[in-house]
Amino acid sequence: MRRFLQRFIQLTTSDAFAQYEKEFGGRIVSSLAQGYSSGLHEVPLVHIVENVVNSVNDFTMRDKRPYVDLSTRSVFIHGNKAQVEFDYYGDDERVELGDLIFIVSVVLDGTKYFEKLTINQFKRDKTRDKTRDKTQTSSTTWDISNKKQLYLLSRFPVFRGVKGSIVPHKTYALVDYSGCLGSYGLLYHPGDFALVSATRLDSFLGHRNKLKMNELHKLTWEQPGKWGFRPYPRVFPIDHPFIDELIHLTEGIYPPYGIDWYLYDVIWGNCHHAHNVFDFSHKYLRLCIGEPVFMKVGLDNPQALVFLHELLSALRAKAERDKSPELRAFLKGFFEYDYAGNEGGGAKQNVDFDFEGGGIGIIHTTINLGE
Repeated sequence: MRRFLQRFIQLTTSDAFAQYEKEFGGRIVSSLAQGYSSGLHEVPLVHIVENVVNSVNDFTMRDKRPYVDLSTRSVFIHGNKAQVEFDYYGDDERVELGDLIFIVSVVLDGTKYFEKLTINQFKRDKTRDKTRDKTQTSSTTWDISNKKQLYLLSRFPVFRGVKGSIVPHKTYALVDYSGCLGSYGLLYHPGDFALVSATRLDSFLGHRNKLKMNELHKLTWEQPGKWGFRPYPRVFPIDHPFIDELIHLTEGIYPPYGIDWYLYDVIWGNCHHAHNVFDFSHKYLRLCIGEPVFMKVGLDNPQALVFLHELLSALRAKAERDKSPELRAFLKGFFEYDYAGNEGGGAKQNVDFDFEGGGIGIIHTTINLGE
């Protein structure tokens, strides 16, 4: 773990990593800007999601001096929406799981040491000009009236995939330790999005159905402390000896800000928001967004890991039946590395799902720290 942390710090403070982070964000912004310039509100949301997915596919950066190996693979699965069923205040309801799944994995010595994910739902902005004068400020809002989906992504009640869905037809009970297993991507003009955890969005909205642009800042900063709660006591038990190792290794790296800033904002943080795509790129690639589904040392989420593997196993069966080279390549990349200690890893067999399901995109970034 000492070597893991040293390599990770070295990589994420390198010029190459900064370049990858900026280009990753730039590709998504460019994709969204093209959508707005062509009349985003006229384009089906599923096409916008697919364009974002395609914008970062096969984005790789490798360099031996210093060692850098970053790669992002993505895929959009066409088909019926990935719907799930759950109890909503006494009634059985069906909604789609989400539009996008963001996954980030960190590999050392050819095995995964760390993996996070968040299930994200995109929402388009609704902009109304206050006057005919285009120089005046516009009123931008997001419609969050689908309370059933917000309920799903903020609470994760027991759910199961339904007929016609790619989501396996079994019951899942997922814990959301980080509060960011579910999230929303709030699209806005001229080609950007803000990310907010579903738990934070739900508590802020209450019974309201709309979020205004001028409320976004208040939503993302009105919380106990800048980072919500300190991540490392959750990542590592408070009496774990690696806590001392973390502090020792990070001493002096950023003296003006201190150890707390580096640990909380850069190393395994728990960020519930990103103000724009570049902010998202910064936090996503530094492992600060999403639910830890696997960690070599620390508290992770085995239930969410099983769900992810069974969903991807369904996609693998679909790829073989449909003879899809794109989906095959994506899944080969994801399952390329075993998990450290062989815990919770590998594709599953005989997963029950519907081959006609799809309607969801996946973006997976691998940070390889070498041997």
